[in-house]
Amino acid sequence: MAEKIKYNPGKGISPVAFMFACPGQKEQQAGRVVSGMTGKNLNTLLSILSKNDDERVRTLFPSEDRYDYLITNASDIVHYPALDNTSLPSKSEYSDDANLNRLYHEFDHTKIVIAFGAQAKEASKLVAYKYEMREVTPRPKFITSLPHLSLLALNQISEDVNGNHIEKGVPDATHKRLEVVAKMLMENLKDLL
Repeated sequence: MAEKIKYNPGKGISPVAFMFACPGQKEQQAGRVVSGMTGKNLNTLLSILSKNDDERVRTLFPSEDRYDYLITNASDIVHYPALDNTSLPSKSEYSDDANLNRLYHEFDHTKIVIAFGAQAKEASKLVAYKYEMREVTPRPKFITSLPHLSLLALNQISEDVNGNHIEKGVPDATHKRLEVVAKMLMENLKDLL
């Protein structure tokens, strides 16, 4: 039977939830979601957001600690290359009705779900449809246009928020890329604030 890592319920300090693709090797070792570099990048992103000039944004992101927020995955099944030759869940895995019901219930008291990466985006669309079909109101708003926070995905961002080229290997390159993700997120949030 496939190993699963449960979601992090958070501390109820924010109506925001984060969704990623699936747990990997670092999560398996730690026994909790978003434990490796992706988790460190989420903390950095939260640090950027918690210092935003807009008080409404700071209210949504009051903590720099990722585990203060609800965090889940499109699939709760562990995947990594040495285990099963992949680091991503299959579409049939995250679109399974039992999995969608799991996500639906995890988002019970959430107002905004921020999906990072393609699998989280697709799962978000399916869960949003479930809310629509059940005519549940209020229902969470899903933000689905953000890249995953892994270094592989972040390294695809080649310009900083000012349009300057980001050199690879520069000490603050990841931070500059996360500033771009924060700006993308702010664009998506402006209609929700």
